[in-house]
Formats: sequence, C-alpha cells, structure tokens
Amino acid sequence: MESSQVSTKTMGMLALASTAGLTIEFYTFYLFGVASATVFPKVFFPSLDPTVGVVISFLAFSAGFPARIVGAFLFGHYGDKIGRKVSFLVDLVLVGVGGTLTGVLPGADTIGVLAPILLVVLRVITGLGLGGEFGGATALLAEFGSKRKHRAFWVGFANAGFSIGGFLGAVVLGVFSSTFTTTGWRIGFLLTLAIVIPSLLARYAIAETPQMVKLIGQRSQVRFPSISVFRKYTAPIILLALFSAFQQFDGYAALTYMVSYMNIAGYSLVLIAVVVGVGRLYDFAGLAINGWFSRVLKRRTTGIIFLAIPTIMSYPYVLAILSKNIPLVLITELLLVVFGVGAMHAFAPVLASEQFPTKYRYSGSGLAYEISALLGGMFTPAILSELIGKDVAGKFYYIPAFYVIYFVVGAVGILLLKETKDIDLEALDAKA
Repeated sequence: MESSQVSTKTMGMLALASTAGLTIEFYTFYLFGVASATVFPKVFFPSLDPTVGVVISFLAFSAGFPARIVGAFLFGHYGDKIGRKVSFLVDLVLVGVGGTLTGVLPGADTIGVLAPILLVVLRVITGLGLGGEFGGATALLAEFGSKRKHRAFWVGFANAGFSIGGFLGAVVLGVFSSTFTTTGWRIGFLLTLAIVIPSLLARYAIAETPQMVKLIGQRSQVRFPSISVFRKYTAPIILLALFSAFQQFDGYAALTYMVSYMNIAGYSLVLIAVVVGVGRLYDFAGLAINGWFSRVLKRRTTGIIFLAIPTIMSYPYVLAILSKNIPLVLITELLLVVFGVGAMHAFAPVLASEQFPTKYRYSGSGLAYEISALLGGMFTPAILSELIGKDVAGKFYYIPAFYVIYFVVGAVGILLLKETKDIDLEALDAKA
C-alpha cells in the first residue's frame, strides 16, 4: 500500500494504535507521581522521614529513564532491521507488565527491603518498553502519512499518549480520591490492563509501512542501525535531545512534581485531579496548535515560540497556585501546557521524523527522544522536591528558574538543527 493511498480513517486508526504505549506509560507515570507524593513513602519507605521518603520515591520513579535509552537502542535496532510491527508489539507488552504488576506489589511491611527493590525493577521494565514507543510511533505515522498534506498533524499523534494517559490518570485519581492512599492507587495501576489488551489487538492488525517493506525487499537494512545511527547522525541526535529536553522537563514538572507541590500547598486530591485533568485537555489541544504552526511557519520559528510561551508563563502559574486562585491557575496553565507540553510533544516526532531516513528512523528518533527524557525528566521531580522541600511559598522561584535554563538548552538545539519544513521523506532515503 502506497503512503499516498492511506485514507483519513486509516490514519486515525494508526494514530490511536501508535499512541497506546505512551498512553499507558503516562497514565502510570501520573499515578506513580501522585503515589510518590502521598502513598509510596509510607508503603515502600516507612522508616524514612516523610520528606526524604518523597525524594526517594521520585528517585525510584527516575529508575526507568536509563532503561528507556536501552529500550530505544534495542527496539530501534530490530525496528529498523526486521520491521516496525514486531518491535512495536513487544515494547507495549513490557510497558503493560510493568504498570500492572505495580498494582499488586506488596509493601515493605510484608516483604521488607525487597519491596522497594521490586518497585525499581518494575520501573526499569516499564522504561525498557517505553524506550521503543516514540521511535516506533514516529516511524509508523511518518511513513504511512508521508504524502499527506497535513503530515505534521498526523505525526504529532506519536506523542499524544502523554495527554491521554495523564487525563485518564486524573480521572482515576478523582474517582478513587477517598481511597487512593489505601486501595485506590492499586486499582489504578491494575486498570492498566484495560488499555493494554485492546491496544495489543490494534497493533497486531497494523501492516508494515510501505517504506519499510521496500527497504526489506531491497535488503537495504543496516546491520546494526542503533550503532550506525550514532556515527552517521550524531549532530541531529544531540540537537533533537537538547530541544526536546524542554518538553520533558515541562511535562514532568507539570504532571509529576506539581502534584507534590500542590499537595504541600494544601490542595485536596480532588482539586489536584481537576487542575491536572484540565491541563491534560489543554495538552491534547496542542495537537491542533502544532498542526497549524508546522503547516505555516518554519521549524525553527515554531520551536522558539513553543519554548518561549511556557517559559514566560511559568512565573505567574506558580504564583497563581500559591494564591489558590483556581480560575487564574487554569488560565495560566492553559498557555503553559498547550505550548510547552501539548504542542511541543506533537512537534517532537515531526522534527525527528524529518532528520532520519527509513533505515535509521526508528532507532534515531527513539534514541534522541529518550536521551532528552534523561536530560529533562529523569531527576526533575526529585531535584525540585529536594530544593523546594516543604517551603513551596518561599522557594517557588526555583520552578521558573528551571524553565529559563531549559529554554536556553532547547533554543540551542532547535537553532542548530537544519530546517526541514516541507522536506520529502523519500528524498531522505535516496540520499542515505
């Protein structure tokens, strides 16, 4: 099937199937973030001071990030060598297993020190699977939609799982808010299965992409794509990682750390769920924002706008939270999340898909993105928790200060990347 023949209905089905893994991951990441602030210190680290317990819980959360790079390497290798489909199925299984089993993991009062060890192991398993998601979704949507007029819009769905998963997590928190610290968090993790099973069926039905079929037919695959891509595309990988580090920081600060921040500031779990849930709706709206900007403006211009707006809004957003002015919180959150999380998440796979030919697209996109996750998201909740502690009013300035730092990092990345608007993806293959 030629990419030019792919219907809108088919692209829609591909988009939903492609974003399933990220939906699961950010659904569990959201629950993990809330649980780290409210439950895990007591369940898995009961002997520690509560504040230290929160920091250690966030460090356990961070254990999945190095595993994501390993996952991007492994699944990128097989995705570029034997095809997108098999890799894209296996990585989803790992994400599902890690999330689901967290819901039945006994606490330290039952199995002692083994409990936090297993918690970290499950994060690593989930991270391995997630490492294969971004590259696979990017390659699949870019290659099926390569001839479509609104290619950037469709490719943006590769990262839509962040908003969908976060919204579902907020819904679960709202439904189980009264029991979340006892049994509700376990039920939430077990509900991962409700996403995994239909997602696996949808992915099984996906055909191989036209470009990959052609590559396999010509036996033009690279022997070790995840290694060769570093040698041939070092600069794009590094620059993409620097740019996307901003969205990683913004996402994990707004979705994970701010849960703890609002909890300390005196917000109820129900109110936190409302604020974060609305934020995820804003996040999803970023798909349309990206589609328009990517269609009209150059890639560099779009990138700088997406970096600047949330950086500017981070200061009034934090002050609104401290003042407990909920309407103002939702208004400032709108601009911070729509551009910094939603549009940036949709823009990242667009940029990545245009930097690599078919033989390297899965591995190159995945490795660049997971390196950005390590740079921008791995220690964000733990560092902010340590720096701010319980003094959320006196040390709020750390949050906008971090936004400025990541703005500079992201701007360097996007300004040094080559301009790729309207590039022909098949022309990349001809040059490779």
